[in-house]
Amino acid sequence: MTGRPPFVTADLLKKMMADYYARGNEARQRGVPVVWVTAVFPVEVVYAAGLFPYYPENFGAMAAARKVTDQLSRAAEAQGYSFDLCGYARCGLGDAYASEHPVGAIEKPDMVFCCNTQCGSLPKWFEAAGRFYQVPFFLLDSPMIQSTPTTLGRLYFIEQLKELIDFLEIRTGQTFDLDRLAEVMALSGEACRLWNSILDMAALSPAPFGFFDACYHMAPIVTLRGTREAVEYYRALKGELEERVAKGIPAISGERFKIYWDHIPVWPKLRWFADYFASRGALVAVSQYTHSWAWSFDPSRTLESLAENYTEAFINRGFEQRVQMKIDFMRKYKVDGFIFFSNRSCKPNSFGLYDKRNVVSRRTGLPGIVIEADMSDLRFFAEDQVKGKLDVFFHQLEQRIGGAGRQ
Repeated sequence: MTGRPPFVTADLLKKMMADYYARGNEARQRGVPVVWVTAVFPVEVVYAAGLFPYYPENFGAMAAARKVTDQLSRAAEAQGYSFDLCGYARCGLGDAYASEHPVGAIEKPDMVFCCNTQCGSLPKWFEAAGRFYQVPFFLLDSPMIQSTPTTLGRLYFIEQLKELIDFLEIRTGQTFDLDRLAEVMALSGEACRLWNSILDMAALSPAPFGFFDACYHMAPIVTLRGTREAVEYYRALKGELEERVAKGIPAISGERFKIYWDHIPVWPKLRWFADYFASRGALVAVSQYTHSWAWSFDPSRTLESLAENYTEAFINRGFEQRVQMKIDFMRKYKVDGFIFFSNRSCKPNSFGLYDKRNVVSRRTGLPGIVIEADMSDLRFFAEDQVKGKLDVFFHQLEQRIGGAGRQ
């Protein structure tokens, strides 16, 4: 990835995120409640209510990227929390108890909102946070979809959204504005549409953008989804990428392979992985992880559309549906192989990966491997072991394509 010009929009992103966190620090002083939310939560409801949403998972990712997860984890472990818990949770819990805050103190909540679409660890973490900070905790329960979504499941979620709105009206003393919710959803929909079109640029050969770029530029689609700032940012990023395509500026030099990466990156080793793949002429082009926010909202059906999007995330689906989603991405982006990341912090996503690897290889004919590590904690990263697996994988790719690379 070295040698290409830096993204102009990177400076805009840094300012946007600095402003976002500054608003969080100022919100309570202005009488605006700070609401903890999970990454896959209908944040549009929170923005429509005029509250400030804060993402503790982003705090965990930031701590991981700065390689301080072990420090914060030990503070949580000293309080009796297991090191088998999600790394993001250990960072958030650890910072609450820690006397030093290496990435700045996590923002204290006035309310804690959680949706269990992602996993079962988040509700327990947020429940513990609610007790620690002595603030109300609201859980949206999303039943797992084994095969196809059901009307009953959607209605069940819609009723909970209505309860959430009632809860907010009681806590804030303000009548909830459904027209404002529709406006926020329209902004979310436009940001998601732009994000999806940006991710699709990785299917070009050579591509101007890949998964590791997406991991950097995804911050607004998570934290600022539902705001005009997110829409404007992704318009600017898309324009910059279109300019790079016109000028022939690729994400990596000499792209020979496209790779599918399954789910979250290893945040503290993001640069290591990016450099390794680039040195092999391989673009990690696609991942279900960064597509998790490529939704499509219908503002004319506010609660129904929220229920459809927030219950049908890939991590809330059965084995066969998850396998097919991966295969669909591989075919769309014309990848040459795939890497499944068995992430000890994210057990719901890692469950059955070796079986999925075998099924996907059998159905597609593509080579694939499973690597084992933790998305946050370097205590569980064995560089030589991971590199050894990757070296074998690329040897398979070279043999399969005959050293010629993609045409």
